[in-house]
Amino acid sequence: MKDRRKNKRKRKVLLTLYLAVCLVIIVAAYFHLSRIARNFNTEHLELITGLYAEKMNDSMEYLQNYVQEDIKMIRSMENAQPEEILEQLEKNLDKTVFGDIGFIMNDGEFYGSSSCAVSDIKKKKLDEAALASDTSFNSDPYQSSRTGNMTMTVFVPVGDTSLVHTLYVSIMIENLRQLGEYELLQGKISIHLLKADSENFITCVSDNSGPSGSWNNLLLQQKYFQYDAGYSYNQWIKDMRSGKKDGRFSAIIRGEESTISYRSISVMPGWYVIVELTNKNISDITQQFSAWGGVYGSILVGFTMLYMLTIVLLEKKDKKMYMGLSTTDSLTGILNRRAFQIAVEEELRKKTPGIFIFIDVDNFKIYNDTYGHNNGDFCLKHFAKTMKSCFPEDSIIGRYGGDEFVVYLKNLTGEMARTYMETFQRMISQLTLPTGEVVELSASAGGAAFPEQGEDVMSLCKSADMALYKVKQNGKADFKMKGM
Repeated sequence: MKDRRKNKRKRKVLLTLYLAVCLVIIVAAYFHLSRIARNFNTEHLELITGLYAEKMNDSMEYLQNYVQEDIKMIRSMENAQPEEILEQLEKNLDKTVFGDIGFIMNDGEFYGSSSCAVSDIKKKKLDEAALASDTSFNSDPYQSSRTGNMTMTVFVPVGDTSLVHTLYVSIMIENLRQLGEYELLQGKISIHLLKADSENFITCVSDNSGPSGSWNNLLLQQKYFQYDAGYSYNQWIKDMRSGKKDGRFSAIIRGEESTISYRSISVMPGWYVIVELTNKNISDITQQFSAWGGVYGSILVGFTMLYMLTIVLLEKKDKKMYMGLSTTDSLTGILNRRAFQIAVEEELRKKTPGIFIFIDVDNFKIYNDTYGHNNGDFCLKHFAKTMKSCFPEDSIIGRYGGDEFVVYLKNLTGEMARTYMETFQRMISQLTLPTGEVVELSASAGGAAFPEQGEDVMSLCKSADMALYKVKQNGKADFKMKGM
């Protein structure tokens, strides 16, 4: 019993320690994640801008793939008239993304969805470049005479056809930029397209100043740039013109700390996607993430702890139920033999004086044979119920087996025990059966005092049984203490 109490205390301490450790880990994790979020702009900002540039690169590849699908269609319509081919191209054109579409025949004749687009292409002599080229290329951005927006045109040789030489598709720079737009970073990021092989400076297309997609000369904006030590605008130009695929650096632009990330566009040789992000903007995002992360994390932790406590309580309840099943006599509801012995042993270890009484139902076999087993069980329940109502509340009451009952009366003398037993005899003397029939009952009992007549349960039981034997020899229905 002592080991059981010790193990129980140990489990409680371990559970408390476990919950405390969980709480410490949760709090530490929250502050650690908050610190990571605060440092996000210095530790992870370059990764975000690089991913943004990669998405822009994917957008350009999407544009190329779109054109390739149209080329397949043209090849399948080799015997069709140019007007029919153009009609089909215009029908398939996604006008939410692309502007104009058309093609150049081998003889140099134009077929296009817009005469303005054809005029722009001829004005910049892009048709001559297309006829002279066997590979695809992208034009430098130019202002569309039809819409006034900055536009770029992709030229792709058709090949394997005797009629159509080159297919072209135009797209507004703003639409191209939006293909790579991250909703989270809208209004917080600047996207540029830069061509590294310009004669004396890098040109840039951006949506940040002036009309959408307006030209910006980055060379003229250098007065707003303050580079970190060991880096300069000239170094940036040198890196890009040398064919470096990507790079990142920090600079103070118009008084604000910013990060610049650039990455080459594989489908547009010589062109780079440039992403400019003010550190303050990304810090605002990460701080919001940290705040909401803390809220939802706390809610999750709360539910987790509630779940754990619920499991513990349910286990405790189940344990109590199973303990009840293992310690309680199923018929009478009082302690079974083993549980009674354990409970009395606990009192004996505490040196609690008392009287151990062994009680036997008189003539129970005859009663059982006369009235049946169901009424026999009814009689045993009556005995147990009477014991609980007759003896003091702190008494330990149990069923020893069959028609034998035991009780340990704490801090009572033999005379006091006799008084209780006389009351018990009167209370059980008459029993009304479920059939309405009244029967007479009696009990024989023997008692032994602790510690005078036994220092453990076995010796007390033996002494009380000897006293009970004498009562049965003298006619039953009585109580006798050992040695009296």
